[in-house]
Amino acid sequence: MRLRVRRRPVKYARLEVRPDGTVVITAPDGFDVDNLIEKHRGWLEGKLAEIGELREIAESGFPINGEFYQVIHGRKPKVHERFKTVVLSPNPNDVVDCLKKILRRELLPLVDSYARRMGVEPGKVYIRHQKSRWGSCSPKGNLNFNVRLIALPRELREYVVIHELAHLKHMNHSKAFWELVGEFYPDYKNARKELKKWWTIVELNPYWKWLARGEV
Repeated sequence: MRLRVRRRPVKYARLEVRPDGTVVITAPDGFDVDNLIEKHRGWLEGKLAEIGELREIAESGFPINGEFYQVIHGRKPKVHERFKTVVLSPNPNDVVDCLKKILRRELLPLVDSYARRMGVEPGKVYIRHQKSRWGSCSPKGNLNFNVRLIALPRELREYVVIHELAHLKHMNHSKAFWELVGEFYPDYKNARKELKKWWTIVELNPYWKWLARGEV
């Protein structure tokens, strides 16, 4: 078990398992870390076993639309949905740009469609290579979507769009916010669980690791 302890002036100790399998404990000085680990050993072992299974899945190809495409190395990046292949060029930034263009073509009509149905007016829509979240909504009403969304099954991308559009009415995660999300995506609780799994898969995927290193 890879363990990392961060001593912080927090009121309560916090335990988390990172996608790479590192167990991170944030606790105040003097806190008994060993006791905390022993108390939650069953949960920790379950999480680490799950990550091991996801790692095996993550290494089976390049994730696109919830499937794993075969990787081909070539001069120009391209996604062949029919043949389930991805051509990766030597420059990771070129690959990211290619993925952004593909994702934008799908997301913009989806944003327009749900914005009309939900009665909201988003500002600009950006596709970025982010390392911490699937999407976000700025106070100005601009929407940011992570290029990593291309890895997800389409129904999960749809959920992320609905989630961010709902923030145009509720800039929080209040009961009213979740009621609005649930009106347009009733199975949002399961979607949130699936998104966590897919985030781990993308974090563990060797090709996305390569893209993350190359992105400036």
